[in-house]
Amino acid sequence: MPCKTCQDLSKHFVGDDELVWLDFGIEVISVPTAGLCLEEQCLYRFFYESGLVWKVDHIDHLGQPWLAVQHRAYSYESLTPLPGSFRQVPGEPYPVRRAKGLPGADTNLKK
Repeated sequence: MPCKTCQDLSKHFVGDDELVWLDFGIEVISVPTAGLCLEEQCLYRFFYESGLVWKVDHIDHLGQPWLAVQHRAYSYESLTPLPGSFRQVPGEPYPVRRAKGLPGADTNLKK
């Protein structure tokens, strides 16, 4: 959990969103095919075949985690893994931007 000074400093970077600390990464454990376009399937396959644990890039206003891959300075792809297609792997805490949530919004992250 960041100290008050860090929270105050982070407001410049996160705007109306908030800075949270996560102590886990995400490992994609399956590639769903139903309802995904070819582009999304390819990105899922990339995360899955890497065998790596990925840090969450950000958490959206619905509480869903997003993973991102940066290809070049201004080129990246992101996706939110579907429930059941990933697992959380414990790790060192790191800061993540979380968008202000909608009332009653659920999340596929474990509490």
